[in-house]
Amino acid sequence: MKFAAAYEESRDAVWGYLVYMTKDTALAEDLSQEVFLRMFLHLDKFREEASVRTWALRIARNVFLSYAKKKRPILLEEQEWENLGKSESSSGGNLPEEEILKKEQAERVRQCLMCLEEQERTVLLLRDFEELTYEEVGKIMDLSPEVVKSRIYRARQKFRRIYGQEES
Repeated sequence: MKFAAAYEESRDAVWGYLVYMTKDTALAEDLSQEVFLRMFLHLDKFREEASVRTWALRIARNVFLSYAKKKRPILLEEQEWENLGKSESSSGGNLPEEEILKKEQAERVRQCLMCLEEQERTVLLLRDFEELTYEEVGKIMDLSPEVVKSRIYRARQKFRRIYGQEES
């Protein structure tokens, strides 16, 4: 497999995952570069037991966890998502009401996701946003598909509880 193909197949998923986990587009970009450097250096070790996307997301998770261990107090604090959506909101024009409502709802979902533990947030992001199978999520997180299913169930329950509290 060529690196360019592996990069193209996994670029958006890796960047999206890291943006959600770090809440910082610049940091996500830096960590993405680390992920792709590791992929490039270890492409010969890719055994094709999983898809390239799954492999890349596993590396992304490991890179994020390594970074989080070093920066945990700063990284896990509640922060503003000021870097996300800057280009849309800074255009100067008024957004239609539907767009504003969509952005508010997306922000609310992000805030609720950030209230979850890292493991809960990761299973939800990989399964519901990246649409990976239970088996693929399990390979990324070193878990059996059954454990993944139960963690997803619990994470969804907790998310719904938090989301419901935010509504009231």
